[in-house]
Formats: sequence, C-alpha cells, structure tokens
Amino acid sequence: MGNDASMQKAARLALIASGDDWAMVSMHLPDGAAPQRICTAERADLGAALEALEAQVSREQCDIPDMRASSLPPSCRDLAQRSGVGSYRAVRRSFMYGSAEGSCVIAVASAAAREAGASIGLELIADLFAAGVPDPSARGIANGDDAMFGFAAPAIDAAPASEARHAQEQFRLLFESAPGPYLVLLPADLRIVAVSNAYLAATMVTREQIVGRRMFDVFPDDPADQAESGVAALNASLQRVLQTRLADVMAVQRYPIRRPDGSFELRYWSPVNSPVLDADGRVMYIIHRVEDVTDYVLAHRPPAPGAQQATTTRLEAEIVLRSYELKRMADSLAQSEQRLRYVTRATNDVIWDWSMVDDVLWCSRSALEPLGSVLARSTTLADWGACIHPDDRERVDASLRASVAAQRENWSAEYRLCLPGDVERHVLHRCFTVIDEQGGPQRMVGTIADLTEQKRQEARVRMQAEMLDYATDAILVRDLDNRVVYWNQAAAARYGWNSDEVIGRPVSETLYARCAPSDFQHAMQVLMRHGDYSGRMVHAAADGRKFVVHVHWILVRREDGTPRAILSVVTDLSEQIALEQRLLQIQKLESLGRLTGGLAHDFNNWLTVILGSAEELMEALDGQPALREVAHMIQMAGERGAELTRRLLAFGRRQPLTPQTFDVGEAIASIRPLIVRSLPENIDLQLVDMDHRWCVYADRSQLEAAIINLCINARDAMPDGGKLTIQLLLADVEEQGAGLSKPLPSGEYVVIAVADNGAGISQDVMEHVFEPFFTTKDEASGSGLGLSMVYGFVRQSNGDVTIYSELGRGTQLKLYLPRAHAEPVARPQPAAAAGRRPPPGRAVLLVEDDPIVRAHIRGLLRELQCEVMEASGAEEALAQLAAGAAVDLLFTDVVMPGMAGTELATRARAMRPGLSVLLSSGYTFEAMRHQDEPAPGIRFLNKPYGKSVLAQTLAEALGTGGETR
Repeated sequence: MGNDASMQKAARLALIASGDDWAMVSMHLPDGAAPQRICTAERADLGAALEALEAQVSREQCDIPDMRASSLPPSCRDLAQRSGVGSYRAVRRSFMYGSAEGSCVIAVASAAAREAGASIGLELIADLFAAGVPDPSARGIANGDDAMFGFAAPAIDAAPASEARHAQEQFRLLFESAPGPYLVLLPADLRIVAVSNAYLAATMVTREQIVGRRMFDVFPDDPADQAESGVAALNASLQRVLQTRLADVMAVQRYPIRRPDGSFELRYWSPVNSPVLDADGRVMYIIHRVEDVTDYVLAHRPPAPGAQQATTTRLEAEIVLRSYELKRMADSLAQSEQRLRYVTRATNDVIWDWSMVDDVLWCSRSALEPLGSVLARSTTLADWGACIHPDDRERVDASLRASVAAQRENWSAEYRLCLPGDVERHVLHRCFTVIDEQGGPQRMVGTIADLTEQKRQEARVRMQAEMLDYATDAILVRDLDNRVVYWNQAAAARYGWNSDEVIGRPVSETLYARCAPSDFQHAMQVLMRHGDYSGRMVHAAADGRKFVVHVHWILVRREDGTPRAILSVVTDLSEQIALEQRLLQIQKLESLGRLTGGLAHDFNNWLTVILGSAEELMEALDGQPALREVAHMIQMAGERGAELTRRLLAFGRRQPLTPQTFDVGEAIASIRPLIVRSLPENIDLQLVDMDHRWCVYADRSQLEAAIINLCINARDAMPDGGKLTIQLLLADVEEQGAGLSKPLPSGEYVVIAVADNGAGISQDVMEHVFEPFFTTKDEASGSGLGLSMVYGFVRQSNGDVTIYSELGRGTQLKLYLPRAHAEPVARPQPAAAAGRRPPPGRAVLLVEDDPIVRAHIRGLLRELQCEVMEASGAEEALAQLAAGAAVDLLFTDVVMPGMAGTELATRARAMRPGLSVLLSSGYTFEAMRHQDEPAPGIRFLNKPYGKSVLAQTLAEALGTGGETR
C-alpha cells in the first residue's frame, strides 16, 4: 500500500508541477447523519450540497502539503475562499468518489488568480468533466467503477502554434473519450461544437450528424405527442445559464430520443447545464451533461398519474444519496491506482517521480513509443541520464544540479534522448521539487513531453522561410492591421530595411509612406472583396527612392474562412519599365526612320531633276556668267539638299552602303587634314594608337563622315579651345556587354573613342542626343541630325554607340564596330575615263513612275545619244520586252507602285538572259542591303545624280552588258 500511496501522491504532485492549482482533502459524513433533500438550485454547488448534508472535515485525513490540521478550513466554501479564488462560485467542479466505509475524497480544481501580465491558462478540463450527480443505478456505477475522472490541462505560456495545436488535439481526444455524456454548445444559437462518444452512444447519433447543428434541430420533441415539453424545459434551463452565468441542475426530464429509423424512444434524463466563462466573465460555451436514468425511473413508475412530482422529488433525493455513497469508494487502493492510470492516459507526456533520498525513479508509460516504454524501465536517475544524448548530457546534468543546489522550485530543459534502434527524440523536461520541513529537497516530480514532431515542423518552417529568402521577388506577410509579420531577404535587399526594422510596423510607415493613400485603400477594398489583388503601385525605399512595382496580394484565410493575413509578392518593374521606354524609343526612331526614308526618297527624285537641270544650265550658259552663277547657286542648293537627304537616310538606315574591309587607323589618319581645317587653332587634335592594323567591314565614307561630325560637335563644345582626342581601342565584348544600348554578338570590336574636355552634357540632354532633329544649337547652326546620322550608320554596320559626359569635364563617344580579319581592300584610284560616255545609239528601256523624273532622265539619255523607250511601270515594261523590243539596257527605278524594280529586273533577265540592268533609287531596296556585290550585269545608281555621273555609269553598264538585240 505504501508504494500505491506513493504513486497516488506522485500523480498529485505531477499535476501541481504542471502549473494547475489542485487541492485534495479527505472528508467524512458525520455518524448517523440523516440524508437531506438538496434543492435543485443547490445542486450546482457541491459545497452547498455537502453543507446541506452537514459534512465535516476530517483533519486527520488531510493530505494537503501546505495545510495543517489547525489551519484547515471547516467547509468547502472556506476552502475555496482561501485557495485564491475570488468567490466560492469559482470552485467550478468537484470529482467525487465513494466507498462503503462512508468517507469520500473530493478533488477541488480551482483556477487561481494569475499574476498581472501572465499568459492565459487553459480552462481546467475539470470544467468539461462536470461532476453532476450520477444515478446510482446507472451503467457501471453500481459495480463500483468510478463515476468519472478529469485531468486539468497545464497552464501554458505563449507557445509555438504547433505546440498549441498538439495540446488542442490531445484535449479533443480526451474530451471525446470522457466516460460521461457531454455536449458543448455555443451561447449565441445553441449550436453543437463538441460531443463526447458517450453522448453519441446514449442518443443513437453520429458526430457528423449533429456537430455544427442547433441543439433542438437535432433533438426535437416527439411530434406524435403534443404534451411533450422536453425542448421547452431544456431551453429554459439553458437561458437561465446565460442569464445567471451559473450552472443549472434540472430535475429528471422526460425527453424521447429519435431512433435512426425516425421513430422515437422514451427516455428519462438527469441534465446539468454549466457555463464556461472567459476572463471578462462572459459565457463562451455551455457544457450540457446528462445521465440516462430511464431504467431507474421506469422501475419506480408511480402507481397513479398524480404522483409524478412526488416521485421526481424522491428520485432526486435517492440519486443524491447514492451518488455520495458511490464517492466514498475513492479511498480504496484500487480506485487510487485507477486514478493514476487515467492521469497517465490523459496525456502523452511521461510522468515521473524521483526520490532524491534513495534514488528511486518511477516513470509512467507514455502513449508515444518507444519513449514511454524506455523511460518506464528506468529505476534510477542514472538510467534516465544514460538515455540523454552525449552532446546534451553534461549540460542537462549541470543545469539540474544547479537547480537543486539553489533549491529552485521549478526546473525545465530541452534536450535529446537516444532510444533503441538509433531513434532520437527531442523532449521538454519540466519538474517540481518537493521540499521538506527543514527546507531540503526530498523528491522531484515532473513530466517529459516529446517535442520531436514540433521540432520537425519548426525545421520545415525554417526551411520554407529559407527557400523564400532565395526568391528574387520581395515576399512579405502582413496582418489585417497591415503590420509586417514576415520579410524575406529579397525585400531587405530591395527596400533597404532589414526584417528587424520593419516587422511589427505598419506598411504605411515604410513601403507606402510616399504612396497615394487612395491607391492603397482601393487595393485593400479589392483584396477584401475578391480575396486577391494584382496591379502596379509606387513603393518607397529606406533611402527615399520611389519606384514602380507589381504587387500580388493574397488574402490568407483560416479553416473557417475568416481572414487571417495578407501575403504580398512584389516584383520590381524598374528594369522592365526602362526596357519598355527603350523599346518605345527604338520604335519611335524606327517610325521616324521609315518616315524620313520615305521623304528622302521623294526628295532625291526631285533633287535628281534639280541637279541635272542645273548642270545642263551651267553647260548651256557657259558664255553668260551672270546666268551661269544663278545655275551654280541652284546646283549648290541641290547638293545641300542631297546632303540633308543623305543624313535622313543614314538616320533611317536606308542610306545605301558600300561596305568594304579597310584599316580604321589609316582611314582616320587620311581625313586628319579635313578635321584640322574644321577646327580653330586653339583646339589641340591628337590621334592616338592609329598605327594598329585593325580592320572593319563597313562603308568607309560613312565612317569618315561620322568622325568629322563628332569632331565638329566637340569643336562647338569648346568655344574657348581645348583638347580633342581620337583613340583606337580593341574590346572583347561579351553577350549583352555592359554599357551598350543593345545586345551585341560576342567577339572583338574596334572601338573609336572621340573625347573632348569641353562643357559636357547634362543627364537630361544626354537621353535625347541620338533623337533626330534634337539639337541644343540655334536653328542656323545645326539640324539635329548629326548624332542621329552617326547612330544610324553604326547600327546599320552591326555595331553600337555609347556616350559618357560630365558637366564641366567633357564628353566621350565610343563607336563599336565588329573587327574584320580579312586584308583591307586598296582604295580605288580616280577613274581615268571620268569623262566617258556610253556608245551612241544604244537602246535603253526607261522605267519610272514619276512623270517629271521620267521626262528629265529621258532628256539626259537622248543628250547622251541613247535610243529611249519609256514605261511608267513594271507591267508595261515587261509587255514591251515580251513584244520583242530591242533593248540594250533596262534602266528602272526601284520603288514603284505594284511590282518593284528589283523584281522587274529578275523577270526581265529571265526573259533576256544577259540583259544589263541599272537600278536607281533614293534608297536601296532592303533585300540588296546585305549583298556584298550586285549580281553580274546589274548596277546601282544612287539618286540624286547629274548628267556626268549618269554618262559614266551608262558607259560602264553598257560596256559589260553585251549585245542583246
């Protein structure tokens, strides 16, 4: 018995160590005490019931460690008042066990007042296991089994959510497994939220059929019996609980239960309805507990209908008396052992008791294997210590010894246990030290909780958080008050705040500090209405920068559908917007290029007429100097117009290029005299590294014009003189080289750097320097096409241009051109036969859609003694060829309505193999831009042109074309 008593005491102390306030006191009924009837109102209060039976406290039986016989209160009411509870009503439930010897053990569970600021303690499960007054003839009780048993859940501090969920799950399992029939109701609409298995068995329903439904929808009156009043009586009792916030014990009730087949079965019940209050005294739940007393009531059915009330009163008295007789059985050793088994089964934790006097260790068997079975076999502290992980053993031993030496009442530690089969468990060890009268520690009682799954969950959460830190997008979570609760590393890098600086702060003070409040409020409204929101917003960084982002907000909900938090995924659109602006700029330049190319084509047609006519006038007015000077001015104006159209075509990338391989250094050196003549004496020109034989494949004349253009711009930037440097460099450009405006294929590039130390260019101006017609000069000094022409030429040559400038320090432009490894082509020497004319009498088929240009060219051809046939379009020309017209040369415009001149040339040569073709246009056809040389027998004459150029080109074409008549 001594060992059993020790186990009983260990269980009690384990409950004390868990943080709950328990008091156990032994009491006797006075000898010869006559049972008294307990009124219904008093039955909610066990202490009142005991006082009605004139219970006296047996001081000799007291086993409360902190009380002596002299200080023990004389009644349960006083005991409750001295236990730290504000009123006797706060002693909510008592577990009562009886025996034949006439004594009863009462375990009073009290929720003592916590210190200010302490964590919220769980409601004592004793509240859910309301003692009530069981019927002595109910199932199992008459055989001496316990009426019921309760376990008080320990008060917990702020714990991880996983630990709380684990505790809630254990609580649910414990409640559902309770031997008594219980329902948990919501006060608002009496909806069922929890039910014990015993209640389901008693009422012939399943949990799925009733949970979530209203009480009286599930358990209605028998519609066949209009006299039934069970629903009304039970509803009145529940309303009294809500009004008084006190337990309400009902008289025995007639309340038929519906069978699964829909019929009703007569039942009698003994109900008790008890409130569960929150910290403010409001009713959170109602615990509805019943006992099925049908058999007892039917066995004592009154002989006459008028005796129903008397029978009910007698039954109540008998139920109370027999209940207290049953409670006296709690003093027996068998009941103590069973109580301990229930305690250990009510939790997955290992409960242990270590006698520090004789080093005897007792451990309960936990439901979690193999933790429970291994520790249950430990008989000494050394056995338990041998299970501790070697890396944790020294730390745990030192901590425990320090706690004992300091006579601390409570001790806790987290460590790992090594179990058979290479199983490792993380545990939380908590204990309570029992001190003797002399202040020395006698024993330690505590619990060991398995934290392995919690640690795994925490590790998974940490891993998920770490994975989120690898995301390139900023990811943050905020609560419904818009305070940040999670902030990944990408967000820290993007905004400049680390997580410690933003967590807990509202986003209105950080990200949206410079955002329009209306935009944020609109987004929140959409989020709360639809559950997500996507769109562009303006965010602010820690340094005050503002940038456009794309946000995707998701409203995270709980299992019941209520909003819980807001997940935000934020993508910085700065680069995308920059690319969009660059693409828009490119598209704008392309559009302007097409526009200017088309305009230049028409200008060149008209300039062909102007320049040709001016040349003829100058020849005809050779003896009239005044008129010849007028013709010369017309010619000069035409040439300036031609230069303008060349710039327009270069910008639009429609200027026909004649690429060739040449030495860049030699080409720049050859135009040094031209550059020097364009510079004032106070500007020092330096050519650096021009002796490298680095070649490119490009149009040499266009490159020379581009360099002269850059030098003239540098000259204008140094009105007071300065230094102009042209340097050659060789760069190895990787794909999408840094600083370039477009991706370039990897390889070597010859870089021409033109730098001055002039006034420099501001940042806002530098963004527009390559735009056509943009100039900082007055209208008389510049057209705004200089740099755009350079840009067009370099891009057309598969290269790129970069610019760097600082105000007051100068400007540097770099032209990147792909390096050519072929040998340079020798520059052509001036033709000896510059004045050559075509052989007289050759037949030329002239195809031109513009009648003015066609008439002008027809006149030039006839002056050159050519026979001229005309056609206004390709179809007309093919018809003449098909008719057998004798033709030596097809002279056609390229751009015409309908069939283009290039297609006409192909079809004409198919009809007349070897036919010479001369193509002419204000800009070259797209398909011919990438050809190194025209096909044999085909030449290209660029508009505008004069009579002498036409004569020489015809002589060359007819000299190679052969006779085709």
